[in-house]
Amino acid sequence: MATLKDVAKRAGVSTATVSYVLNDKLDKVSPEVAERIREVMKELDYQPNMMARALRSRKTNIIGVLSEDVTTFQVSSVLKGINQAADEMKYQIILGDLALSDKIWNGRIQDYTQVVNYREEIREKLNIFRAAGVSGVIYVGMHNRDVSNLLNTDMPLVYAYCYTKEEGDITVDCDNQVISRELTEKMAQKGHRRIGLISGPVDSVPTYRRMMGYQEALMQQGIPFDPALITYGNWSDGSGYTACMQLLALENPPTAIYCMNDWMALGAMQALKERSLAIPGQIEIAGFDDIDLCRFVEPQLTSVELPMTEIGREAAQIVVDLIGGREITNKHRELSCCLKERESFRSRSEADKG
Repeated sequence: MATLKDVAKRAGVSTATVSYVLNDKLDKVSPEVAERIREVMKELDYQPNMMARALRSRKTNIIGVLSEDVTTFQVSSVLKGINQAADEMKYQIILGDLALSDKIWNGRIQDYTQVVNYREEIREKLNIFRAAGVSGVIYVGMHNRDVSNLLNTDMPLVYAYCYTKEEGDITVDCDNQVISRELTEKMAQKGHRRIGLISGPVDSVPTYRRMMGYQEALMQQGIPFDPALITYGNWSDGSGYTACMQLLALENPPTAIYCMNDWMALGAMQALKERSLAIPGQIEIAGFDDIDLCRFVEPQLTSVELPMTEIGREAAQIVVDLIGGREITNKHRELSCCLKERESFRSRSEADKG
């Protein structure tokens, strides 16, 4: 393995000059010499000792990413964005995975909240990060929920795809309210006046935001709010099935149903099929999250695509800014989502025909 002395000897310079180039002190080296040193480092495949440099400067270009579960589609997409941005900014990633799905999943979706029971494991991961010399941390949630008081660290910290209620915490999430309003408006513009809503749990902030968007759209479209059109699920397909059956039992049932996640939408579609209701001929339906199954069910499910990769990129940029000592004024960033219209929505021409 080539050493710094080998590079200096091949380039015909002192070891101090090579160190200047490695530490970006280019005011002490001419551009021609700096380029020659870089070429020699490539020829010799020289790998600088990053940890030694970090110990000298008390700063590393290493980000610790603490994931709740890398196997979930949300987390994997966020990690993709973090890695993309980190590579562009010449930062390295150390990944710690809590693997919570296997530990807490027993068929009850509400058990996701039990993440608070793993504080000790989180503390251990943070200690490993600190020992490895990471300069900042990104915590990636596998479900959009409250993780207040979960992490205790003095390292720069950003929360991705989760939120906290603690003043000063920095979060990156999706804009639930705006896209919920757009989706409901789209249904209203197709002529629907009875728009059913299968909501998530009432104590969820994403539920609240999406509910606000739903109500805003009704008001803007001049549609009276009817609480009978709102049912509640727990994010599971079974709860979506039950909630949909409640809506269909109404004396004046909805002609369109908006589900706050795709699993509840898939359960609702099963209920509609059992009632022999044609989708989208007799009733339209949309979900939220745009999981892969949306494209493989019959009919294909209209859904909301979340900006997961962009959330990862934004979180990485923020944590690098924090490492660099820059002040973050916008501490709660919400990125735009995108409505993916598929077969569970009628086309505009079909809607115009009534």
